[in-house]
Amino acid sequence: MMKHCPGIKTLTEPKIIIRTCPACGGEVEFFSDETEAQCPECGRTLHIEASPSCVAWCQYAFQCIADLKERKLISPSRAEQLEKIAKKAREKP
Repeated sequence: MMKHCPGIKTLTEPKIIIRTCPACGGEVEFFSDETEAQCPECGRTLHIEASPSCVAWCQYAFQCIADLKERKLISPSRAEQLEKIAKKAREKP
């Protein structure tokens, strides 16, 4: 039996993601909970590539997001982003 949700770690403990800027080849650093970052070399804004998240499939996604927000483990803006992802995933036929 699990003691906690296996997907929660990716929501509460962001990881560093490195991308190569397509404009200049510079290294751009993101945290996994960010949606965009600027290239330190040329200033171009890069958007993070979408990746699967448990909020897209878990039946408890909305309750989990609310709990994380209430306990201040995620910001209100991050909670809003996650709720939009969860809602969009449930609208698909």
